[in-house]
Amino acid sequence: MLEKYAERGLSAFSDYEVLEFLLTYAFSRIDTKPLAKELLTRYGTVSAVINAPFDELCEIKGLGRRSAALLTLVKDMIVYSLKEGVIDKPVITQRGDVENYLRSRLSERRDEHVIALYLDNGNRVLGDEIVAEGTVNRCVVFPRKVMEGAMKRSAASFILVHNHPGGTAAASEEDWKTTERLYNAGKQIDIPMLDHIIISKDKAVSLREFKRWPE
Repeated sequence: MLEKYAERGLSAFSDYEVLEFLLTYAFSRIDTKPLAKELLTRYGTVSAVINAPFDELCEIKGLGRRSAALLTLVKDMIVYSLKEGVIDKPVITQRGDVENYLRSRLSERRDEHVIALYLDNGNRVLGDEIVAEGTVNRCVVFPRKVMEGAMKRSAASFILVHNHPGGTAAASEEDWKTTERLYNAGKQIDIPMLDHIIISKDKAVSLREFKRWPE
């Protein structure tokens, strides 16, 4: 499999072979094909496998902590490398990179998560923080937590981002109410909210582009 990868890359592999090849680095003397097929049957896609919770992977018979860590490490390294592409870079000219980074963090999560992306005066990303976690279809965001994160980083502005697990990227009424609350909170302390982005598996929607945006 190593020679196949060296000569032709992952494009020559089937989905289960991608996992089979990766797992050989945790099980050097064991046939990893059955385990790879089992993971693919259970989760459906390679992406879903590497995005599965570490503790959940550890419970799968035959996998173990070492190989579970290998799988989640792949995902974490993808997120890490994408984060390097947005930190300290202009968000306006790097919007595609920012969306890719956010999607890598949120698109495969099973419950709603809200991230605040904090920016400096040049619209460069200072950092981000998960400010709320919820259920599959609901997540409560407290403006105070978002504002505290902004002040801690001396941010000039912020962008709110959240995911819609298994759904479309269309904004709900609750999404708009959250937008209005956070927009007004930021306005009061002169740290404006620049956008609210909704991430689904295959799409990112900017609420700022809609007429209902608070401005």
